[in-house]
Amino acid sequence: MNATRLVAHRLRPLLLAAALLIPLGCASTEDDGGGGGGDRTGISDTEIKFGIHIPLSQSPAAAYAPIADGIRAYFDYINDSEGGVHGRKVTLISGDDHYNPSDTVEVVRKLVEQDKVFGIVGGLGEETHLSVWKYLEERKIPDLFISSGLSRWSDPVVPTRFGGNPVYMQEGEMLGQYIAKEHAGKKLGLLLQNNEFGYEGEEGIKRGLEGSDVEIVARETYESVQWDVTAQTQRLKNAGAEVIATYAIPPPAASLVKTAREVLNWDVPIIVTGVDATELFLELAGAENSEGIVSVLFGHQAHETDYPGVQEYLANLKQYAPQVPVSNLTLYGYIVGELTVEGLKRAGADITRESFVEALESIRKYQCSVCLQPVSFSEDDHRPFEIEVYVRVTDGKWMTFGEPLDFETTKD
Repeated sequence: MNATRLVAHRLRPLLLAAALLIPLGCASTEDDGGGGGGDRTGISDTEIKFGIHIPLSQSPAAAYAPIADGIRAYFDYINDSEGGVHGRKVTLISGDDHYNPSDTVEVVRKLVEQDKVFGIVGGLGEETHLSVWKYLEERKIPDLFISSGLSRWSDPVVPTRFGGNPVYMQEGEMLGQYIAKEHAGKKLGLLLQNNEFGYEGEEGIKRGLEGSDVEIVARETYESVQWDVTAQTQRLKNAGAEVIATYAIPPPAASLVKTAREVLNWDVPIIVTGVDATELFLELAGAENSEGIVSVLFGHQAHETDYPGVQEYLANLKQYAPQVPVSNLTLYGYIVGELTVEGLKRAGADITRESFVEALESIRKYQCSVCLQPVSFSEDDHRPFEIEVYVRVTDGKWMTFGEPLDFETTKD
């Protein structure tokens, strides 16, 4: 990268942040309901409005759109079965950001300044959400259950912001411990997305490996817009890696698997981030190629049809989002919707943004309908999923095994 491009690359996040300070058309930047009694923006006598930024088109990342469908399906279920929350319908407005940070800026500003949403829920992606997180924080807008596991979302704790995905460093530590135990003395190769997602996963894996005799012999990276990692996979094999761990989203992670199995005829053990523990990854990589791959999860899965919570999810998805395929992505969105509604219920009828945050912080050992382990929050803990279990691809499905690992911060 030459000097001019390097400067432009480093200035881009600052320019995006500065753009948030420029008025959007004639949109008002005043809160509707600041007042002495608390901020009630986004709330009427009949409705509570939330927004989400998520790719819906023009990007392979649009495969994650079902997260929004899952959230909306849970909201619609509550609206239909319970008349909403305290007599108000809960609604979700989706903004298509194409997985592009500059578009995320425009989408979120519109949701906040024109649509007047109560909060943002389930926003997807590292670079995308990094373009708006400070904007939301400064305006004290609830920024809920971000679909990303960066530690910075919840460390240090900001009253209005709650993490969503398990923290990559904690998850990575869990994967590192598995590698240390099951692949003792082996040479490890890493494939990492070239951003905080990959770096934090790598740090966690190294923590889990501490004291073991596993040696990291190769470290390959790829850019977030790159899907083909054939060259990186070849270099990992050439470096003598005997086991692979990857912090990559499903398309490049699947590319690694397909290259290893189909091109290189390389039956190397592969461990992947929980971001890949989805049907999307199995479809892209191929079920046969994926057999035996290990990851981690925090919730029940869509194929566990004997579990009552999954049965409820399947029935509600069929009724309220019949055009959306059943998947772990919609199930994740369903969990996010359920946690959001639980906070609204606890906040009471006279809800404000402030009382809603306090209500979420009061949640202790809440067993959501499809969570594997209870969820707890506090003033010092805004991480919902800190207990995970191992999963392995068996006969084309992610199946749990072993004992849960507990990183829960809130113990009381």
